[in-house]
Formats: sequence, structure tokens, C-alpha cells
Amino acid sequence: MKKILIAALAVVTFGAAAMAQDYGSAGCGLGSLAFKNNDMTQILAATTNETSGSQTFGITFGTSNCNSKGALKTSMAKESFIEANYKDLSREAAAGKGEYVTNLARLYGYTPDNTWKFAELLQKNHTVIFAANSPKTAVNEINKLVSTI
Repeated sequence: MKKILIAALAVVTFGAAAMAQDYGSAGCGLGSLAFKNNDMTQILAATTNETSGSQTFGITFGTSNCNSKGALKTSMAKESFIEANYKDLSREAAAGKGEYVTNLARLYGYTPDNTWKFAELLQKNHTVIFAANSPKTAVNEINKLVSTI
């Protein structure tokens, strides 16, 4: 009974934000696949998501009707891009422009209209980002810088 009450509270509290997605107010996860989007079944959907743990997994990996990108996939794409293009990215970041900088900006969610902000951020912090000559350090430093904006 306690889980049902918690699920009902979650449905009421977070319902409006979730309605913009392809799932109901219970959110994505196994429950969104098993139950249709109406008020009564959203309690069952939320309970299913809670008991199966599918919502957390789905958000992380982009499964179970959750964001198709997935938080982990996006993070890995950024890291892989930086590692594969480290030298070219370092050179372009020092110049404050270039194809590699633009593509990395897209991975970080920048649009064509504000990519220049990302390029400027990399250029201003070039020595901090690339000083260790380590792609892993560059990933960590860029993530820190982007999170402070």
C-alpha cells in the first residue's frame, strides 16, 4: 500500500512534466510499455517501474521508452570523440574554431547559434584542458567547465 501511495504522489507531482513525452505521468520504463496513458493505470505503471527498476536502467541506457540517447551513451560518445580526435581538437580549441570543436559542441548540446560560446570556452581554458596531454583529463575538465555554465 505504501508503494501505491508513493506512486500516486509521484503521478500528481510530476505528471505535467512527463506528459510532454511519449509516456504518461508515471514516466518511462517498463510500466510505460505495459500500461496505457490514463490516470488509473499510471499508478500501476509507476509501481511497475519502481519494483522492476526499469526506469533507472532505461534512463541510463536509453531503453524502455526512455530517452533514446541515454545518459551513459551521451557521456561515452563525448569521451570517445575526445579520445579519438584529441590532437586535432586541441589544435582547434587553441584557435577557438574548427570542425572538431563544432562537432564536440553538438555532443554537449550546443546549437549552431551558440557553438561559438563553447569554442570560446575551450579557447580560454585551453591550458587547463590540454595541459596534462591526456584525453581523460580533457574530458573531465570540459565536463567541469560546461557544468558551471
